[in-house]
Amino acid sequence: MIHYPKEKKRRFGTTMGVTSIIAIIIILVLIVFSALSITTARVDLGLSQKTVGSLSAWYAADAEAEERLAQVVSAARSGNIQGLSSGYTIKEVDDWVQVGYNVPIDQGRALKVVLFVTDGGKVTRSLWQVVTTADWTPDNSIHLYQ
Repeated sequence: MIHYPKEKKRRFGTTMGVTSIIAIIIILVLIVFSALSITTARVDLGLSQKTVGSLSAWYAADAEAEERLAQVVSAARSGNIQGLSSGYTIKEVDDWVQVGYNVPIDQGRALKVVLFVTDGGKVTRSLWQVVTTADWTPDNSIHLYQ
């Protein structure tokens, strides 16, 4: 009687299943990362557009403030500070005059400018600052465990 060696059982099913599961997990991870990157790109685009709008409004207000500064300088050189049109606040002190004005940037901000004009007609910037013009109301509500 001839004895043949027993055939070894092949286990292709188990190794193919593990490989398929790993491939599926890798594909799912790549899909999640691509969705996150698309979402991040959209949020960054929105933030960039808001920043561009805000900076454009600020530069427009700054240009207008510079034009009004030129009007103050020409009025100071001619000695006619009181002849400035409305929109300026003028305070006279002993040997100098304080001139101020606001240039709106957007609904909640303005560029506040304060200048000092001496008797000789020299104009000095004292303040060139963005200030908040909107009323702020705090949110005092605390909603815990609702």
